[in-house]
Amino acid sequence: MSDYRLGDETPPVSRRSNRVYEEDGGWFFTTREGKPMGPFDSEGEAKQGLKDFIEFIQLAPLDALASLTTSLSDGENGGAADPDKP
Repeated sequence: MSDYRLGDETPPVSRRSNRVYEEDGGWFFTTREGKPMGPFDSEGEAKQGLKDFIEFIQLAPLDALASLTTSLSDGENGGAADPDKP
């Protein structure tokens, strides 16, 4: 059982695997949903992209987050726009 209690100032730190990786000559990061984001030209750019993505998640309005979550959860295309949909 966790020692973390409501009202504690510091929540427990969860372990995370490295979300930034290189594949086919490009750098990517993965979202919490496991979707790849990229490619970026360098590891540093991918890390900055991840930081920017997290900042967006923290500051975005709820309707934007709902749309993003839906697109990240859509099918195997990773949320990419379907050119056949209006």
